[in-house]
Amino acid sequence: MNDSGTPRILVVEDDEVIAALTTGMLGDSGEVAWAASAETALEMLAESHFDLLVVDIGLPGISGLDLIKEVKNRDPLLATLILTGEASFDNAVEAIRAGADDFMQKPVDGAELVAKVGELTAISTRRRAESRETVLAIGAHPDDVEIGVGGILLRHAAKGDRVALLTMTGGEQGGDTLERAEESRRAAELIGARLYHRELEDTSVSDGGLTIGTIKEVIDEINPTTVYTHTSRDVHQDHRNVHSATLVAARGVPRIYCYQAPSSTVEFKPTKFIAIDDYIDKKLGAIAAYNSQATTRAYLEPDLLRATARYWSRFSGSTYVEPLEVVRESDLGLKPTSTNNETKLKETPNHG
Repeated sequence: MNDSGTPRILVVEDDEVIAALTTGMLGDSGEVAWAASAETALEMLAESHFDLLVVDIGLPGISGLDLIKEVKNRDPLLATLILTGEASFDNAVEAIRAGADDFMQKPVDGAELVAKVGELTAISTRRRAESRETVLAIGAHPDDVEIGVGGILLRHAAKGDRVALLTMTGGEQGGDTLERAEESRRAAELIGARLYHRELEDTSVSDGGLTIGTIKEVIDEINPTTVYTHTSRDVHQDHRNVHSATLVAARGVPRIYCYQAPSSTVEFKPTKFIAIDDYIDKKLGAIAAYNSQATTRAYLEPDLLRATARYWSRFSGSTYVEPLEVVRESDLGLKPTSTNNETKLKETPNHG
């Protein structure tokens, strides 16, 4: 849904007359957009969030059924409705096999279509509420998080997850703190994340009580289900110490992953590879917000950042990837409970 809570519906139909009729019928059902092909629809879905996809089977190029399959691979929570002029049992079976949530024959009755769309957008909203995560990415300095997991965080945000960034220092050894703070704010805004910016001393961050307490304070406030932090395989002492402090502070969080930084060593050994094909450009845009650093730091050059993500794609079927070391990856300790029609994850006792 958009910020006002109105469902967003994407109609994929190559016939302009039928598309106009369909979007007109759905005008009161939400914010309706139109794509004339599956290829255009995929581009629009990569750029913006939708609650329902209404698809004609007989599209030029990629078929409606293949579009549904691709969309469900990318976003299994998105509700989908197939419309077709060729009603048959086989078509219905193929639509369901492709992952469609429902199937209607054209020409459709306007009232029936509106009712079905209302039902499916409600299903989509419920699915997203039940699956919504809270993720926290922790970095020692401004831009650490964006370099390591900027694409992953954009992916979380696109899915509707709550995203938070914790930057431990002002990065005063690398520039003006006020300027870097403003750059951090802008980068977080571009990602769609809430920023927590603390003022530990740059290059002197410890792995002790102050650092642990600073991280734990934010964890207690937002109750994340996933935490991203530095790898221990890093030549920068602040990065290593933030890693160690995070493991203590986040001991009750079920999923903890470590990301790569420019100062990571060759011992960095990821085993999880997250596709960021749809988010690489936005990631570079967030990093470009750090203008005071981008003009002086070779490791922030866009072609190097893109090449690094391309390198890790050798372990994945995607074009661009962000790699992660897995510290812990479990659903144990999570108990879904529903409050005010919104599912929350509560931590059960951890005796470890």
